[in-house]
Amino acid sequence: MPIHAARDADTPAAFEAVTSMVARVIAAHPDRVAVESPQGLLTYAELDARADDVAVTLQRSGARPGAPVPVLAPDRRELVVALLGVLRCGGVVVPLDPAAATEVLRAAVVAVAPEHVLLGAGADGDRPLAAALDAAVPQAVRLHVGDTRGASGQRGPVPHRARPDDPCTVFSTSGSTGAPKGILGRLGSLDHYVRWEAGLLGAAPGWRFSQLTSPAFDAVLRDLFVPLTTGGTVCVPAPEVLLDPAALRRWIDREGIAVVHTVPSVFRRLLDAPPGGPEEFPRLRCVALSGERLPPADAGRFLDAFGDRVTLLNLYGPTETTMTKTFHVVTRADAGRASVPIGRPMPGAEVLLVDDRGRPAGPGAVGEIHLRTAHRSLGYHRDPAATAGAFVPDPEVPGGVVYRTGDFGRLGADGLLEYLGRADHQVKVGGVRVELDGVAAVLRGHPDVRDAVAVLAGDGTQVRAYVEPTPGAVPDAAALRDHTADRLPAAAVPAGVVVLPALPRTLSGKVDRRALPVDAPAPAADGTPPRTPTERAVAGIWADLLPAAGTDVHRGFFDAGGTSLLVIELLTRLSGELGAAVPLGEFLSGPTVAELAVVVERVLLDDAGGADELNLTGEDAA
Repeated sequence: MPIHAARDADTPAAFEAVTSMVARVIAAHPDRVAVESPQGLLTYAELDARADDVAVTLQRSGARPGAPVPVLAPDRRELVVALLGVLRCGGVVVPLDPAAATEVLRAAVVAVAPEHVLLGAGADGDRPLAAALDAAVPQAVRLHVGDTRGASGQRGPVPHRARPDDPCTVFSTSGSTGAPKGILGRLGSLDHYVRWEAGLLGAAPGWRFSQLTSPAFDAVLRDLFVPLTTGGTVCVPAPEVLLDPAALRRWIDREGIAVVHTVPSVFRRLLDAPPGGPEEFPRLRCVALSGERLPPADAGRFLDAFGDRVTLLNLYGPTETTMTKTFHVVTRADAGRASVPIGRPMPGAEVLLVDDRGRPAGPGAVGEIHLRTAHRSLGYHRDPAATAGAFVPDPEVPGGVVYRTGDFGRLGADGLLEYLGRADHQVKVGGVRVELDGVAAVLRGHPDVRDAVAVLAGDGTQVRAYVEPTPGAVPDAAALRDHTADRLPAAAVPAGVVVLPALPRTLSGKVDRRALPVDAPAPAADGTPPRTPTERAVAGIWADLLPAAGTDVHRGFFDAGGTSLLVIELLTRLSGELGAAVPLGEFLSGPTVAELAVVVERVLLDDAGGADELNLTGEDAA
């Protein structure tokens, strides 16, 4: 028997495509703002017209229902227009991240073999994406969202009759070989999820929702369609705001955001940012977290600050079963637990815990989480073998299937599900699923690497890789890291690559992960070492975040393995440990130890009002 049998209070509502739900909002609130981005505003009426333009252009270009259409649009207004337009003509949206490496984008596009690609303004202006598309899918017609304006004229697109089993999206997740696996979304499952969350929150016209998620992550669907189907506004911060916790916290407050969707690692940094006072976030109603474990201490800090005034939701669910499938409203008691529960299933879903013999795990026993739901995805795109391996026969329902998550959990005495982690080498970094074996596979593709292994390092915010050279080769760690950056999503790129004479192995010949050095060996003393007390202080924090990168004061942060999340951590630690609140823009204009030290000294000087108080002479104190 399932450990939770979710029962809908009422008969589930009949299927309604999200395109129809958005159309009803457009008719009721044409002049409301649908999307608010750094590039400007988009009303519901404008969204309607421009989505029709996209749909008509695709139909005239020969796009067929069910055909995949990759979308690459830095401006979220164009992203929303393109997504709605593709869905209106029955296409399958493949959202891409404009910040991803070109090879990552190329691989995602090749995997779906499209006949049409939609590009937003600037998507192919400053990068070799156009050349990569020409080489990878030369048959694809590249259409620019801006060029479709007015295409519908007095006649809209040819109507497409949407059905619940229609494919609607493809989101890629890294596979164990390093190649992306596309997960084919189902239209009826998207409808089910959007209506569930909107009802849970009581979302209403005028609510403002943050949009902080990468377009390549399936959570973007709830960022966009929960507000767009309820008359809300999708609010997008500027990129520099997203990377600065203090600025993001001020933005949420100033913009009157009602609902924030994010991952716990970003949430933690928001909590670390200076608070705005007792009246902060007057319109905030809910913070919904997913993609990573929520530490109880962070939950406690949030509840200390906001009590019951703002709902804190802990969500769990893989892309294969359409975003969230269990949820938990965090309470004060959760701050004292070993882990915050992932709760109970949403209506229309059930959770089974299965032990290592395939039998139901009893109360308090650990078992693999299997999900039973009609609202799952359609499986892996063009990979029936992988689909059959993950969606297995239901042991209790003849002809049914359950999804094997690979996650392990335990049912508490209170009936709440606790997430315990995974048995394989799949992890979450910044809410993004990363296959550690896939990282290692990419490194093995380098001619200087004989073998490689990747692990989750530090506090779980970064990947570290260890390599064994091919005979006679002398690999350069920085070059190997660059090799992965060209081929993997940003979250999967190792913060450091450690070259060992040989990887430690067990008696059976497998890599012994437990014998890998916890602290990376000291890097070779190349480049310029820290020269002043301030440079040494900055370099110390730098080395804690990037332990395998060395401390050449002229090497760029991102060249050394830094990521956007580590930028946030670096600036937070500079403020907390050195008392220097360095503006994000100044860091990005000079992201080296040497340049950052100059900024730190100036910030401290400005705050103190004079050099005599600071000992910034470049000499050590006696």
